[in-house]
Amino acid sequence: MTGKGGVGKSTVAAAVATLAARRGKRTLLVSMDGKDPACPSHPNLTSSVYRTEEALREYIRLYVRIPLVSRVGVLAQTLDFVADAAPGVKEILAVGKVCYEVRANHFDLVVVDAESSGHIASQLATPRTIRSLAQVGMLREQTDWMIEMLSDRDVTAALIVTTPEESPVDETLELAERIRSESQVDVPLVVVNRMPPSPPHGAESIAPRITATLTARHVVATTQVARLAEVASAELVLVPRASGADEVGVVDAVAGFLDDEFGESL
Repeated sequence: MTGKGGVGKSTVAAAVATLAARRGKRTLLVSMDGKDPACPSHPNLTSSVYRTEEALREYIRLYVRIPLVSRVGVLAQTLDFVADAAPGVKEILAVGKVCYEVRANHFDLVVVDAESSGHIASQLATPRTIRSLAQVGMLREQTDWMIEMLSDRDVTAALIVTTPEESPVDETLELAERIRSESQVDVPLVVVNRMPPSPPHGAESIAPRITATLTARHVVATTQVARLAEVASAELVLVPRASGADEVGVVDAVAGFLDDEFGESL
């Protein structure tokens, strides 16, 4: 799940993970921005925070088979050195970590609260970029299976979260095209978050100014949704603005809406 900053990407990702867990799926929610996910607890739901140094440790343990550097400071310096010498290393670690979790088959569903829209397209394309540089060897083999997994529509999908406003919609349309063309990852769904409701019938006679404002917002929103429907080549899911006592409450409310509105079809 990705999207422009401030559109509620993390909330929607946590809501989808929560809903999947409640439906009996062993679900992993991975936060890529270093923040612990805010979601209701459930025995089927595991959450984790991606950290580059930990991913490098795991990579060394699984593939390189050299004595593990125990001091975090030394490991960080090593990573910075390698990243400067070979651009794309940090990105491939991030993509590889998520792909490895899928490949290990410990979970039925892996939901990734991914990078914002400014980074995700190039990050998803990193395995293809590195494969074009590494013609043989271990690195070539690893990028091959990552690319196969990312391009398999039965396994991987990029879901974009947006709001029904001009700037986020512009960015969503551009991002969907970039992801499809640069990484070959499918974008089957766009979640339109914080969709304003239409004013209730007859409200203009009770509160004309407020009704006029709400009507104007609804018109703008429906216009932007129509743009998405025409150009995005993806199914749209409209989610109303949710409220809760805290972040977990908001996630719970969004998960409940998705469950009530779409049932098993989502």
